[in-house]
Amino acid sequence: MRVTADVLILGAGAAGLAAARVLAASGRRVAVIEARRRIGGRIFTRHAASPFGGTIPVELGAEFIHGLPLESWRVIREAALQTYELDGSDLLFADGRLQPAHTEHGAATVLDDMSRWWSQQPYGSDETFAQYLGHAAVGERQRREAIRYVEGFNAADHRVISVASLAAQQEAEARIAADRIFHVRAGYDAIPRFLQGRIEAAGGTLYLDKPVTRIEWHAGAVTMSGIDSSGGDFQFVADKAVITLPLGVLHAGGVRFAPDPLHVIAEARRMEMGRVVRISLIFQSRFWRDKPTLEKSPTLARELDQLSFLFSDHGIPTTWWTSNPLETPILTGWIAGPLAALSGQEPVLDRCLNSLAGIFAVPVAALSDQLVSWHCHDWSTDPFARGAYSYVPCGALSASANIAEPVERTLYFAGEHTSVSGHWGTVHGALQSGEAAAAKVAMAP
Repeated sequence: MRVTADVLILGAGAAGLAAARVLAASGRRVAVIEARRRIGGRIFTRHAASPFGGTIPVELGAEFIHGLPLESWRVIREAALQTYELDGSDLLFADGRLQPAHTEHGAATVLDDMSRWWSQQPYGSDETFAQYLGHAAVGERQRREAIRYVEGFNAADHRVISVASLAAQQEAEARIAADRIFHVRAGYDAIPRFLQGRIEAAGGTLYLDKPVTRIEWHAGAVTMSGIDSSGGDFQFVADKAVITLPLGVLHAGGVRFAPDPLHVIAEARRMEMGRVVRISLIFQSRFWRDKPTLEKSPTLARELDQLSFLFSDHGIPTTWWTSNPLETPILTGWIAGPLAALSGQEPVLDRCLNSLAGIFAVPVAALSDQLVSWHCHDWSTDPFARGAYSYVPCGALSASANIAEPVERTLYFAGEHTSVSGHWGTVHGALQSGEAAAAKVAMAP
């Protein structure tokens, strides 16, 4: 098949759909080309059977709306999607016991102190977070909590990630009240579905199961080609293209450019792609607040009843969360950064059940009996992602902006790794980057 359009959008994730919506609404003939048989990219919702009947949206990719970013909430309100804010108590399992998680004395304090320290350094200064911890006045407990947070939240290696980028992220999060987190009640995939509807209503077309392997281009002309799962050749031709390949895919070189946009590839290699394995366990009930569990920790009865986040020094995962205040009996485990590389050394379900059994002092067999279903995704082994999301190594703060620079007014790169606002690794960062790329296309002759 051969398709001609005004603009090609490579990738139907948040960035690609945001760009396509803007450009289709402006009257351009838009073709969105997606390798998967679904839209959403790293938004990946599975609607699983609920023990109470009906289905539960299980997020295997992006899950949270972090704070009040305009890009996300504008779509949510336009689509009339219902949301709810996560709330409740945070607990920590450390030194063999459950206890309240006083984050204000841990990672948050370390990062606030780091941001103040960095703001006083000469322009252009940078170092790794590990280097910062080496000279900062940080106690051992705070150090462990800070490393767990940075490696968990950013899916990063604390020996690699940039202090300058962490400070920029802290400032960006403060502007949108990112300490508040929300869920889309119907599932995060409702957002890409809504964007798809708007694109198609404006005359754009989405093509799924079209894994592009080659992009040939020169100024004012782009051809994308490949072979679909049925063995059919395809070719898409346009004057311009917005390319939203994840950073991991750019690193892997599975899509060949002819010629290579050398500065983009070089800048992309300055950044790193984080690893994440996530697993969601659906139980028959919220066992952590059942009477037998509460009796073992009577002083924490209120916290367990309202449990939101659970952090652990015992095994893997080190971070869990519930759906509180919803009463859905689901626990999600998050394995990120260097720990994600270790997760394959033992079946991930066994790791999770063993970890929970140790935390709540219940037999593994009892948890297995309670388990209704489990759902897991390793983003590093996903061929169309090659990782979870990007982070900035020491000295690479300028890379995102450089990647986003148009190439001969023909190739426009977007995606969360091109965020210039400090919102790497977020859906709103991806939406923002797609809209920015579309604006540059619209302004070009």
